[in-house]
Amino acid sequence: MVDWTSPAEISRDADVYGKLIFALFGLYVWELFQTSGFEYSIITMKRKFTWPLVLFFFLCRYCLLGSLIGLIISLTIRNPVNCQALYIFNSWAGNMTILCASTCLMLRTIAIWERKLKIVIPLCLLCLAHWVLLWRGMFILKTEYSPSQDACVLISNNHVFLNVTFFMTMGFDLTILVFTMAALVPKKTRSDLWTLLFRDGLVYFIITFCFNALPAILNVINLNGG
Repeated sequence: MVDWTSPAEISRDADVYGKLIFALFGLYVWELFQTSGFEYSIITMKRKFTWPLVLFFFLCRYCLLGSLIGLIISLTIRNPVNCQALYIFNSWAGNMTILCASTCLMLRTIAIWERKLKIVIPLCLLCLAHWVLLWRGMFILKTEYSPSQDACVLISNNHVFLNVTFFMTMGFDLTILVFTMAALVPKKTRSDLWTLLFRDGLVYFIITFCFNALPAILNVINLNGG
Protein backbone atom coordinates (compact mmCIF):
# COMPACT_ATOMS: atom_id res chain seq x y z
CA MET A 1 0.00 0.00 0.00
CA VAL A 2 1.26 3.49 -0.89
CA ASP A 3 2.51 5.60 2.02
CA TRP A 4 1.17 8.98 0.91
CA THR A 5 2.94 10.81 3.77
CA SER A 6 6.48 9.63 2.97
CA PRO A 7 8.89 12.34 1.68
CA ALA A 8 9.66 10.25 -1.41
CA GLU A 9 5.97 9.94 -2.32
CA ILE A 10 5.30 13.64 -1.67
CA SER A 11 8.29 14.55 -3.87
CA ARG A 12 7.03 12.22 -6.62
CA ASP A 13 3.54 13.70 -6.39
CA ALA A 14 4.96 17.23 -6.58
CA ASP A 15 6.90 16.29 -9.72
CA VAL A 16 3.77 14.86 -11.35
CA TYR A 17 1.80 17.96 -10.34
CA GLY A 18 4.39 20.26 -11.92
CA LYS A 19 4.39 18.31 -15.19
CA LEU A 20 0.58 18.31 -15.21
CA ILE A 21 0.46 22.10 -14.82
CA PHE A 22 2.87 22.60 -17.75
CA ALA A 23 0.85 20.19 -19.89
CA LEU A 24 -2.42 21.94 -19.02
CA PHE A 25 -0.86 25.33 -19.79
CA GLY A 26 0.18 24.18 -23.26
CA LEU A 27 -3.20 22.60 -23.89
CA TYR A 28 -5.06 25.71 -22.74
CA VAL A 29 -2.95 28.12 -24.83
CA TRP A 30 -3.71 25.91 -27.84
CA GLU A 31 -7.42 26.05 -26.93
CA LEU A 32 -7.31 29.86 -26.67
CA PHE A 33 -5.83 30.14 -30.16
CA GLN A 34 -8.31 27.61 -31.55
CA THR A 35 -11.29 29.57 -30.20
CA SER A 36 -9.93 33.11 -30.63
CA GLY A 37 -12.45 33.68 -33.41
CA PHE A 38 -15.06 34.38 -30.74
CA GLU A 39 -13.05 37.31 -29.35
CA TYR A 40 -12.41 38.57 -32.88
CA SER A 41 -16.12 38.49 -33.72
CA ILE A 42 -16.87 40.55 -30.59
CA ILE A 43 -14.10 43.09 -31.28
CA THR A 44 -15.16 43.52 -34.92
CA MET A 45 -18.82 43.72 -33.83
CA LYS A 46 -19.82 40.77 -36.00
CA ARG A 47 -21.34 39.22 -32.90
CA LYS A 48 -23.71 41.04 -30.52
CA PHE A 49 -22.12 41.90 -27.18
CA THR A 50 -24.42 40.59 -24.43
CA TRP A 51 -22.55 42.07 -21.49
CA PRO A 52 -23.28 39.74 -18.55
CA LEU A 53 -22.52 36.48 -20.34
CA VAL A 54 -19.63 37.74 -22.48
CA LEU A 55 -18.06 39.61 -19.53
CA PHE A 56 -18.01 36.50 -17.35
CA PHE A 57 -16.90 34.40 -20.32
CA PHE A 58 -13.86 36.62 -20.99
CA LEU A 59 -13.00 36.80 -17.30
CA CYS A 60 -13.17 33.03 -17.06
CA ARG A 61 -10.92 32.47 -20.08
CA TYR A 62 -8.18 34.90 -19.10
CA CYS A 63 -8.27 34.38 -15.34
CA LEU A 64 -7.61 30.69 -16.03
CA LEU A 65 -4.66 31.67 -18.23
CA GLY A 66 -3.35 33.97 -15.48
CA SER A 67 -3.81 31.25 -12.88
CA LEU A 68 -1.80 28.74 -14.92
CA ILE A 69 0.98 31.29 -15.50
CA GLY A 70 1.04 32.08 -11.77
CA LEU A 71 1.25 28.38 -10.90
CA ILE A 72 4.15 27.90 -13.33
CA ILE A 73 5.97 30.84 -11.73
CA SER A 74 5.39 29.39 -8.26
CA LEU A 75 6.79 26.03 -9.40
CA THR A 76 9.92 27.49 -11.00
CA ILE A 77 11.00 30.02 -8.35
CA ARG A 78 14.74 29.97 -7.64
CA ASN A 79 15.17 33.38 -5.99
CA PRO A 80 13.42 35.12 -3.07
CA VAL A 81 10.05 36.60 -4.07
CA ASN A 82 6.93 37.85 -2.33
CA CYS A 83 5.31 34.42 -2.06
CA GLN A 84 2.26 35.74 -0.24
CA ALA A 85 1.40 38.13 -3.07
CA LEU A 86 2.01 35.42 -5.67
CA TYR A 87 -0.26 32.93 -3.93
CA ILE A 88 -2.98 35.54 -3.39
CA PHE A 89 -2.89 36.23 -7.14
CA ASN A 90 -3.04 32.50 -7.91
CA SER A 91 -5.98 32.07 -5.53
CA TRP A 92 -7.74 35.13 -6.96
CA ALA A 93 -7.29 34.05 -10.58
CA GLY A 94 -8.25 30.43 -9.87
CA ASN A 95 -11.33 31.29 -7.83
CA MET A 96 -12.44 33.94 -10.33
CA THR A 97 -12.24 31.28 -13.04
CA ILE A 98 -14.51 28.99 -11.01
CA LEU A 99 -16.92 31.80 -10.12
CA CYS A 100 -17.22 33.10 -13.67
CA ALA A 101 -17.67 29.61 -15.13
CA SER A 102 -20.45 28.79 -12.65
CA THR A 103 -22.07 32.19 -13.22
CA CYS A 104 -22.06 31.66 -17.01
CA LEU A 105 -23.77 28.30 -16.55
CA MET A 106 -26.29 29.88 -14.18
CA LEU A 107 -27.12 32.68 -16.65
CA ARG A 108 -27.70 30.13 -19.39
CA THR A 109 -30.00 28.13 -17.11
CA ILE A 110 -31.96 31.27 -16.23
CA ALA A 111 -32.34 32.01 -19.97
CA ILE A 112 -33.60 28.45 -20.60
CA TRP A 113 -36.25 28.96 -17.90
CA GLU A 114 -37.19 32.31 -19.52
CA ARG A 115 -36.21 34.27 -16.38
CA LYS A 116 -38.96 32.85 -14.20
CA LEU A 117 -38.64 34.24 -10.67
CA LYS A 118 -39.04 30.82 -9.03
CA ILE A 119 -35.78 29.87 -10.77
CA VAL A 120 -33.98 33.23 -10.75
CA ILE A 121 -34.30 33.90 -6.99
CA PRO A 122 -32.88 30.62 -5.61
CA LEU A 123 -30.11 30.49 -8.21
CA CYS A 124 -29.09 34.10 -7.55
CA LEU A 125 -29.04 33.51 -3.77
CA LEU A 126 -26.85 30.44 -4.24
CA CYS A 127 -24.64 32.37 -6.64
CA LEU A 128 -24.20 35.19 -4.11
CA ALA A 129 -23.24 32.72 -1.37
CA HIS A 130 -20.82 31.07 -3.78
CA TRP A 131 -19.14 34.40 -4.59
CA VAL A 132 -18.84 35.34 -0.90
CA LEU A 133 -17.27 32.00 0.07
CA LEU A 134 -14.78 31.82 -2.78
CA TRP A 135 -13.85 35.49 -2.46
CA ARG A 136 -13.00 34.89 1.20
CA GLY A 137 -11.09 31.79 0.17
CA MET A 138 -8.71 33.89 -1.91
CA PHE A 139 -7.00 35.16 1.22
CA ILE A 140 -6.72 32.21 3.62
CA LEU A 141 -3.38 30.76 2.48
CA LYS A 142 -0.21 31.89 4.27
CA THR A 143 3.07 31.30 2.46
CA GLU A 144 6.70 32.42 2.61
CA TYR A 145 9.93 31.85 0.72
CA SER A 146 12.15 29.07 2.07
CA PRO A 147 15.89 29.57 1.28
CA SER A 148 16.60 25.92 2.13
CA GLN A 149 14.09 24.68 -0.46
CA ASP A 150 14.46 27.55 -2.95
CA ALA A 151 10.68 27.64 -3.16
CA CYS A 152 7.52 29.09 -1.66
CA VAL A 153 6.23 26.93 1.18
CA LEU A 154 2.75 26.84 2.68
CA ILE A 155 2.72 27.98 6.31
CA SER A 156 -0.97 27.62 7.07
CA ASN A 157 -4.38 27.16 5.52
CA ASN A 158 -7.94 26.50 6.63
CA HIS A 159 -8.62 22.90 5.64
CA VAL A 160 -12.25 22.98 6.80
CA PHE A 161 -12.98 26.20 4.90
CA LEU A 162 -11.47 24.71 1.74
CA ASN A 163 -13.78 21.70 2.13
CA VAL A 164 -16.77 24.02 2.45
CA THR A 165 -15.83 25.99 -0.69
CA PHE A 166 -15.20 22.84 -2.73
CA PHE A 167 -18.55 21.33 -1.78
CA MET A 168 -20.34 24.66 -2.23
CA THR A 169 -19.00 24.83 -5.78
CA MET A 170 -19.94 21.21 -6.43
CA GLY A 171 -23.41 21.70 -4.95
CA PHE A 172 -24.03 24.91 -6.89
CA ASP A 173 -23.04 23.32 -10.19
CA LEU A 174 -25.15 20.25 -9.41
CA THR A 175 -28.14 22.51 -8.71
CA ILE A 176 -27.61 24.27 -12.04
CA LEU A 177 -27.36 20.89 -13.79
CA VAL A 178 -30.62 19.67 -12.21
CA PHE A 179 -32.48 22.87 -13.14
CA THR A 180 -31.17 22.66 -16.71
CA MET A 181 -32.14 19.01 -17.07
CA ALA A 182 -35.58 19.76 -15.63
CA ALA A 183 -36.09 22.38 -18.33
CA LEU A 184 -34.67 20.46 -21.28
CA VAL A 185 -35.32 16.76 -20.76
CA PRO A 186 -39.17 16.85 -20.92
CA LYS A 187 -38.94 18.56 -24.31
CA LYS A 188 -36.69 15.91 -25.84
CA THR A 189 -37.42 12.47 -27.20
CA ARG A 190 -34.96 9.60 -26.83
CA SER A 191 -33.64 10.27 -30.35
CA ASP A 192 -32.77 13.81 -29.27
CA LEU A 193 -30.31 12.66 -26.57
CA TRP A 194 -27.24 13.60 -28.62
CA THR A 195 -28.70 17.04 -29.30
CA LEU A 196 -29.53 17.47 -25.61
CA LEU A 197 -25.99 16.59 -24.54
CA PHE A 198 -24.01 18.56 -27.09
CA ARG A 199 -26.05 21.22 -28.89
CA ASP A 200 -27.88 22.22 -25.71
CA GLY A 201 -24.62 21.95 -23.78
CA LEU A 202 -25.72 19.57 -21.03
CA VAL A 203 -22.44 17.66 -21.34
CA TYR A 204 -20.54 20.79 -20.24
CA PHE A 205 -22.59 20.98 -17.05
CA ILE A 206 -21.79 17.33 -16.33
CA ILE A 207 -18.06 17.77 -17.02
CA THR A 208 -17.93 20.86 -14.79
CA PHE A 209 -19.58 18.99 -11.93
CA CYS A 210 -17.19 16.03 -12.27
CA PHE A 211 -14.09 18.24 -12.33
CA ASN A 212 -15.27 20.07 -9.21
CA ALA A 213 -16.04 16.78 -7.46
CA LEU A 214 -12.46 15.48 -7.88
CA PRO A 215 -10.65 18.17 -5.80
CA ALA A 216 -13.47 18.14 -3.25
CA ILE A 217 -13.05 14.40 -2.65
CA LEU A 218 -9.24 14.57 -2.59
CA ASN A 219 -9.33 17.47 -0.13
CA VAL A 220 -11.58 15.49 2.23
CA ILE A 221 -9.53 12.29 2.24
CA ASN A 222 -6.33 14.40 2.55
CA LEU A 223 -3.99 11.54 1.64
CA ASN A 224 -0.67 13.19 2.49
CA GLY A 225 -1.86 15.47 5.29
CA GLY A 226 -0.93 18.58 3.32
